[in-house]
Amino acid sequence: MSDLVPVPNGETQDERLDEERREAAKAIVQQQSKLRDLTTTRLLQAIWLLASLGAAGFLGSAMFIGVWTNYRTPFTIVGFAAAAVSTAYAAWHLISIRPKISEHVYDLRNLETAQLHLAAKEKADPISALRIYRLIASNDIEELSRYARRNGRYANILQWIVILGSVTATSLSGITVGGVDLPAVRLVTAIASGLVSVAAGVSGFFKFRERRTTQQQTADAMRRHLKAVELRINEYDNEDEKLVLKAFAQNMEELKDEQRKRELQLEESTNKNPTQ
Repeated sequence: MSDLVPVPNGETQDERLDEERREAAKAIVQQQSKLRDLTTTRLLQAIWLLASLGAAGFLGSAMFIGVWTNYRTPFTIVGFAAAAVSTAYAAWHLISIRPKISEHVYDLRNLETAQLHLAAKEKADPISALRIYRLIASNDIEELSRYARRNGRYANILQWIVILGSVTATSLSGITVGGVDLPAVRLVTAIASGLVSVAAGVSGFFKFRERRTTQQQTADAMRRHLKAVELRINEYDNEDEKLVLKAFAQNMEELKDEQRKRELQLEESTNKNPTQ
């Protein structure tokens, strides 16, 4: 007797579940795309806000501290006013987009929950689950590699800020010692020294370079296991597909667990000594 249960429209229960699962997956992809667009917009607005704050700070210093005391022009006042308005406008946009992102995150979680409920209705099939796990392993590897590249970029940017800021501050300090005492030179020297301190502190606190190293090592190890299971070499040289896939899944989960432990160790070391 067939296990397929017909439904009123002529489809079987399994066919209906497949259709609902495809629709749920499509809805999740669309929601993720909307969420990515919003987060990208928020990032651009944050950059806009930082740029406006920098311009407002510089022009405000020029107007109030007296960098251009001997050559005051309307540009200082007009420029500062424009930068201040731009800062306020960017901050307003940045604040107003937060509820939209929260709403989309909530909708995405609901869609994912609905997808899990659909999955719970399906019959358990260990072999199929292991095959799916092997197929999506490449996504996990790519995601980890993407995080590693991102942390590497952050580490390089902060390192260049430290290098260039140190060179700038040292050079301008030498000019001041040589007898040139200009307010603009003192201001730029202070800004450069502040940037160096902030960049060094952020780098030491978040440990981007260490995170990049551990993430890339884990991604490389996972990629080696994926290639080995595809070629059926090393420990995966076995004719029994179920045993091969089970060994692969176990190794991948062990690597993920080791990566989580490394991340936790970095967090603990940061909390104990943020500057190291």
